[in-house]
Amino acid sequence: MKVAVICHQNADPDALCSAYALEHLAWAMGCEVEFSTLSDAVNNITENVAKELEIDYSTDNDIETFDKFIIVDAGAPEQLGKFRDAPFKKPTMVIDHHVLNQRDIFSAFIVDYEATATAEIITRLFEVAKVRLSKKVSTALLVGILYDSRNFYIATPKTLRAAAFLIENNADYTTAQEVLKGSMDRAERIARLKAAKRMDIIDVGGWIIAFTQVGSYEASASRGLIELGADVAIVGSERKEEVRVSGRATRKFYEKTGIHLGEVMKEVESKVRGKGGGHSLAAGFSGEYTLDAVFKNVQDILKKKIRERSAEGLNDHH
Repeated sequence: MKVAVICHQNADPDALCSAYALEHLAWAMGCEVEFSTLSDAVNNITENVAKELEIDYSTDNDIETFDKFIIVDAGAPEQLGKFRDAPFKKPTMVIDHHVLNQRDIFSAFIVDYEATATAEIITRLFEVAKVRLSKKVSTALLVGILYDSRNFYIATPKTLRAAAFLIENNADYTTAQEVLKGSMDRAERIARLKAAKRMDIIDVGGWIIAFTQVGSYEASASRGLIELGADVAIVGSERKEEVRVSGRATRKFYEKTGIHLGEVMKEVESKVRGKGGGHSLAAGFSGEYTLDAVFKNVQDILKKKIRERSAEGLNDHH
């Protein structure tokens, strides 16, 4: 039997490392399956991780040749890029920590919205199955956790327990840090700088919300604006007929307002044709409308929610 483990488009280290570890978990449990990891492109950090950890993946496969699919770190077909038709062709399982948009099209799923990374979920599967991890697999999972938790900045107790379990099972913490550090190439650094130069800042209830446009690296640029001091960063790009938006929020913003960024992006679907979702501090939207239309709707929804929370007395930011 041939199974494709599919990552989201422009896969990040959490997606690729989770896919890699999942294959090894299945083999260790005796599954006689031929696995292939697929992704419609990977980002530069992921490319570096794959090179340093020697993880194989393909960006160009015929999905008709596979018997089943496992999607990791993506909750909607639209996030799979060229492989978006996979769930409609063969039985498909999803393992993810984001909100699932269309549960009914999947044959099975393992979802934990409270997990900081998909790699955290895969780590728990190893723990529950009592399967021994190799140094390479445990290091790869640690890379995924470090990346999505922003070096434990948004870690939960479960995140830290998963990381401790991996380190106890020979994960190389230094290597994990090194493959993520310094892998930002010139184009990504320029995108971050342009994002800062072009950003529009609004103040809603004392919260600093930044909107900006780049040509690529939306997720990286949004993380950069958070590091610069924004409470919420919304970064978008227009490519051919597609609009892509990445959003990030600080934990303080979420804890004080209760506003879940993934739900905000999901709500945009009712205003703009496309798909949105994610989790509390990191979310995204892709659609067909202009970027201005998406930005306007995100801004309106955020303003409305912040004012509602303020009226309820939940916002004690000042």
